[in-house]
Amino acid sequence: MDTIFTFITMAFPKAGAQVSGLPLTLNLLLTAYVVLRHPNQTLLSIQKYHDLAVAYALLFVFGLHSMLLAVAQGVSPYALSQMLIVIGSPLVAVSALRLNAEKFTKIVICAMLIVNLYAVAQYTAGIENTAIEGITYTYGQSIFDKPIGLSVDGTAEKMISTYQNGNSFGLFDALGLSYLLNRLPIDHKWNIAKLCALFLGFIGFMLSGSRSIQIPFILVLLFILIQYIKRTPSRLRQNIIGGCITGLVIMAIFLSYNSTMMSKFLDRLITQTVADPTASGRTEQWNIIFSSISNMDTITLIRQFLLGKNPQADFRGEGLPDFFATFGLPCTIAFYSGLILLIIHCWKSKYGKTTALGILSVSIAFCFDQSYYYPPDIMNVYLFAAAVYLLSNQKAMQTRCLERRFA
Repeated sequence: MDTIFTFITMAFPKAGAQVSGLPLTLNLLLTAYVVLRHPNQTLLSIQKYHDLAVAYALLFVFGLHSMLLAVAQGVSPYALSQMLIVIGSPLVAVSALRLNAEKFTKIVICAMLIVNLYAVAQYTAGIENTAIEGITYTYGQSIFDKPIGLSVDGTAEKMISTYQNGNSFGLFDALGLSYLLNRLPIDHKWNIAKLCALFLGFIGFMLSGSRSIQIPFILVLLFILIQYIKRTPSRLRQNIIGGCITGLVIMAIFLSYNSTMMSKFLDRLITQTVADPTASGRTEQWNIIFSSISNMDTITLIRQFLLGKNPQADFRGEGLPDFFATFGLPCTIAFYSGLILLIIHCWKSKYGKTTALGILSVSIAFCFDQSYYYPPDIMNVYLFAAAVYLLSNQKAMQTRCLERRFA
């Protein structure tokens, strides 16, 4: 069941139906199952690192109180479900920890191939023409209600793949690419599949149109490639460098025959970013949040700092300021500290440095958009971090076995 959950979470996270105005997806149903099946294992999974357990305990306690107070003050079911997703998503790490590193890697490769091939199909044939209700998007919802960034000519600026959202799709690609740019426990055939997944992953990442993840990931990509080469044995480094150069040439040829794709990517990433100093209205939203908080009376201000705003308050934004507005200061510190701790622990592992940089880019994206409210974005972060722990332990165990054999 952990294999199915991990695959569905990465490849078809929105498969399901809308019930009473709320999406009831297979991902959410399986989440409840894998978390509650063995509660002791779930609690132990978050305690693999003591400091991370402390951060999560703080998030859970204050987040739960924020939710209960919001319920008492008439929060909408949809907003309540978003709060629950933030608090509960880190617990799915238990699913990855019950797999082995090879199986997890194969799941990632398959998911990367599926979601990115589908994104290319969306780009080629159109989002509506390739949509499969109940599988690639939630049954009962309209695909055009999703943030696909329709331009004046009716074309979509963001390919949403099976994630129904270009930002979420881009986040998954950033994590998948950073994880696969590592030496992983797979055979030759799967290594070829991994190379295909990497190539399609870069194409899909460009098509996602999510500047909040594209900009930070591009900034760390050079360091990811350096770490990838460092982790490669010296006898193979020339082959790896040659392979990287070959891959870049192939991608350059591919993009030269698809100049529209490249021009759209550069236009959205550079031209639109420079032309819009408000970051798609985010700075204006943040000003409204800070202005509203500064005008609060003492009692309301204390409640805001401890447990977040009254759900009836009419200010809302994106990223870290909105997280603080919704949950308050303790939860904000706990959530973002947890991400920082994941980055540190992955970086300390010689098998997790590229993944650490991927999580870093996603954490920066969480500072600028609301993707943390939507499954499976936080889930994927913790699944990949758990995979690094799994890979490190597996390698350590193999080393100890060899030492005993030759002792």
